[in-house]
Formats: sequence, C-alpha cells, structure tokens
Amino acid sequence: MKFYFEQPDGEWVEQGEAHLHIRFRPRNLLGILIALLVHGFLLYLILTHHTEKIKNGGGQEQPPMVLILDQKTMAKIAQEAEPKKTQPKPSPKTPKAITPPRKSTPSPIIARETPTPSPVQPPPSVTTNEPDMTSMLAAARQRRQAVEDKARQENEAAAQSGRGMSPQEVAEANVRRSMQRANTEGTGGVFQILRKGTREATFAFNGWKPNANNRWRQVVEVDAGLGGDVNLAIVRRMIQIIRTYYTGDFNWESRRLGRTVSMSARPEDTAALEDFMMREFDFR
Repeated sequence: MKFYFEQPDGEWVEQGEAHLHIRFRPRNLLGILIALLVHGFLLYLILTHHTEKIKNGGGQEQPPMVLILDQKTMAKIAQEAEPKKTQPKPSPKTPKAITPPRKSTPSPIIARETPTPSPVQPPPSVTTNEPDMTSMLAAARQRRQAVEDKARQENEAAAQSGRGMSPQEVAEANVRRSMQRANTEGTGGVFQILRKGTREATFAFNGWKPNANNRWRQVVEVDAGLGGDVNLAIVRRMIQIIRTYYTGDFNWESRRLGRTVSMSARPEDTAALEDFMMREFDFR
C-alpha cells in the first residue's frame, strides 16, 4: 500500500488543493482482511465475556471501603446496625359464642278416625257338575258287579230248577272264566315315553308274562295329525295296547297316587280311562 500525492495531467488544480491516491497490492489486501477478522473476533470475545459478568453480578461496582478509627463512631454505627427484635403481640382470642340448642316443639298429633273395613264375604261356592273320575270308576264297577251278580243268580236258579244250561249260557260262562284266568295270570308292562314333539311322539311298552317268563319291548310311533293333540293320541294308543291283553278290569300301579288302582278296559269306560291316564302322565 502506498500513499502519495500527485497532480494529474490536464487537470486544473486550484491553489492549495491536493489529491490523495491510495494503491493496494493484492497480497497486502489479503493480510489486511485477515488482520481485520482477527481483531473483530477478539472484540466479540471481549464483549461476550463482559456481558456474562454483568449477568452473573460480577460487574456490579462495590462501594469503596472506608476505615473509621473513631471508636465512638464505630460503636454508634454498630448499635444502629443491630436490628431490633420486636416480639409480635399476641392477638387476644375472642371467645366463641355458645348458642344453646333450640328445643323443637313437637307438632300436635291429630287423631284420625280410620274407618273399620267391612268384613269380606267369602265368594259363594260354585258347585261344578263335572263328573269326578273316582265316581265314574265306582259307577262302572257297580254296573259290572251287577251284571256278574245277575249272571250268577241265573246260573244258580238254573241249577236249582234242575234243567240244563243253554249253549249261549255255557259260552258266556267260558268267557267269564277265561277273563278271570287272564286277570289272575295277567300280562304286565311299563309304558315309557321316549320322545314327544308338538305333533309326533314315540313311546315304548316293556311287557312281560310272569308264568311264561317272557319279556319283550314294543316301540310305538304316534302322529296326532295337523292341529291334533299329541298327548291324547299317546293315551289312546296306549289304551289300544292294554285292550290287546285285557278286555275287562286290570290293575294299574299309580306312582302319582302311590297305590294300585283297579281300572276298566271296556269300551263304555273309555272316557274315564283316558282322563285317568292323562292325569297319570301329567298331560293335564
């Protein structure tokens, strides 16, 4: 870098006027830039360090230290520097006002007269004219007993008169003896319902003959038809099986009643037998 004064040619220069010309060389310009950057970086570090001191309280100026040699003055300053400990005055406690509990006056009880309910009269008993099953069985038994008594009386009268029996009377006597023998020897059995739907059902009859030591199982399917009563269809099919072995009286061991009941398989006693078996199998 060079500094020099020159007067250019062809230019008019007033008296006392001078022109300053500065020339830089490229290699000197690079050095100047580096020096400026270094100085700028140092200035940045100094300013940053100074601001951190100010933030941390290091930059606060402390007051100058003054040394006083006078003892009286020092004692006075020490007395002023000691803080006076003032004890807080306790606030007086105001006593709480105790209010006595108020006695609640009971409200007067007004006695109300409750009307006495009129006695409920029991409903009149309605007598139903429906025939009782036991009465129906008793009536059938009485009719049967009357027929047997009449036949016995006729036989006795014929024997007493000394005349012989007609062929029809002999046939009736044989039928009565065969029925009595069948009731004595008897065919036993147990009905068991295997399946029951709304229309169709299946039950089994496990039969046996005590003297012949013969046992068998008969499975029966029942179809009540469209809109029919499947329970009644089961009972009627069971009655048909009973009538294949019994045409008159037979004994029925009732678990519902807990005893053995004498029933009739005669056609005129069908209604009473159906009602009994419907109740026996809990169909009603």
